[in-house]
This record gives sequence, C-alpha cells and structure tokens, in this order.
Amino acid sequence: MTTPLIILTIILFVLQSLSLKLVKADTLAEKLLSNCFFTLFAAVLAGVSCLLFPEQRGFSPITLLCGGLFGLCFSMTILFYLSAISCGPLSYASFYLSASMLLPAGAGILFFRERPSLSLGAALLFFLGAFYCLSASGGKEKSGRKWLLFCLLTFLCNGSCGIVQKTQQHLAGGREALSVMFIGFGSATLCYALCLLILSRRCVGQDALPKPLSVLRRNLLPVCLLALTSMGGNLLLTLLSGQTKGSYLFPLVQGSIVLGVALCCAVFFREKLTLRGKLGILAGTVGIIVLNL
Repeated sequence: MTTPLIILTIILFVLQSLSLKLVKADTLAEKLLSNCFFTLFAAVLAGVSCLLFPEQRGFSPITLLCGGLFGLCFSMTILFYLSAISCGPLSYASFYLSASMLLPAGAGILFFRERPSLSLGAALLFFLGAFYCLSASGGKEKSGRKWLLFCLLTFLCNGSCGIVQKTQQHLAGGREALSVMFIGFGSATLCYALCLLILSRRCVGQDALPKPLSVLRRNLLPVCLLALTSMGGNLLLTLLSGQTKGSYLFPLVQGSIVLGVALCCAVFFREKLTLRGKLGILAGTVGIIVLNL
C-alpha cells in the first residue's frame, strides 16, 4: 500500500507546482491574496476531512505546535517560491524546492536514528555540483542574485516543513495527521492575512490593495487546484513520514517531482534549458538516485 501512496503523493505535488505557474498575480498584494484564499480553502477541506475521518483527528499539544510551525514554514515557502518563478524559470526554481529534501533526510539521520551511508556523502557532492550549475547557468534562463535568494529561502522553508511533519508523526505515534493539515493551513491563512494587513497600512491612493473577490475570480481554478493538491499531497506525505524512513521517503518523492515538473515545463510551458541547467538537473537527479542506494 505504501508504493501507491508515494506515487499519488508525487502526482499531487507535480500538479501543485504546475498550478502555481497558473496564478495570475503580478504584485505582492495579489500573491498574498491568492495564497490566502488557497490556504483557506485547504483548511476548510482539511476540517471537513477531520469530521469524516475521526481516527486522524486530535489536538494534542505537539500537534498544535507542529501544525502552527508547519503553517508558518509552508506560507513562507509558497511566497518565496512564487517570487522565484515570477523572475526566473519554473524548472530551476522547482529543483531548489525539491532539493530541500536534504534537510528532512539529514534530520532523519541526526535526530531519528536512521543509519547514514556512504551514498549520502556521494549524493551531497552531486547536489553541490547541481547547485553550482543552476546558479551559474547564465543566459536568459537566469535572473540573478534576487532569483537565487528566493530559491535558497524556498529551500530552507520547504525543508523545514518536512522536518516538522516527520517530528509530529514520530511524537504522535502516526496519528492526528488531518489535524496537522487543518491547523497548518489555517495558520498559513492567518500569516497571509497578517501580511495583507501590514501591507494595507502602507498602501494609499493608487497603491491601494486590489479587491479580494476580483483576485479570486481571476485565479479561481489555480486556487482550487492548489488547495486540493497541497492539502492532499502534504497529508499523504505526513502519513508516510510516520511509516517510512525520512532519508528514503523525501529523496524519492522530491526527486520524482524534479523530473515530472521539468518534463511538464518543457512540454506545456515551452521553457528551454541551457546546457549548464541540464547538467545541474542531471547531477541533482543522480544525487537523488545515489542517496537511495
């Protein structure tokens, strides 16, 4: 049963990455509004699921804490990721998002007593090479230091999400995953709402915030897709993290996302990869494979 769930998780996260590309939000306020709507929808979906599946419902102190931390890390991940793909290619930014699996994989070895191996050290070397190629890809496919900064922040925040998920399932005995999603996406919604409140105090006259319903109508399809794929993918990943080694699960899932998104970008978004970019993605893929040996 584990293998089909991993495959479904990968599919959901690939669709999530592609859905982000469909969001029509040029300004920071529009990005915050679209994110606020999709996390709100995801929280509602998780809340309804809690009523339908009481065996995964519960609000222990560790679930409340991890849910809040997950929401904070998740909201920042999406915001930085949207900023990255708005000023650079989706396929490269997605690699940084997916390569963040190094953090929960490392945490599995350091904190959850998962046995390290030589393949981990070899994989790290491949990832260093991949990061160099991607950050020095040159040409029109690179967008400078600003894009790289957003990618690195995405890397840190997304990796922290995995660590929080693994920690919650470890301490809660594999229970209350739906509650983590409900609290997490609810917390993310509050984070975006707070950012909007702060931004509204700084915007006056022609710089006033856009109308929320206008942004929602323009992005209704991607918002609904993001709510469904994000909640579903993260729920499955949370459940799987309590059943599978993090040093195996996160590289497998995230590595497959890299390949899936890169292929979809080439087919549907017509993004061209430079030679160095291709080598970087290749090196990252080899690193993921070596990590699983």
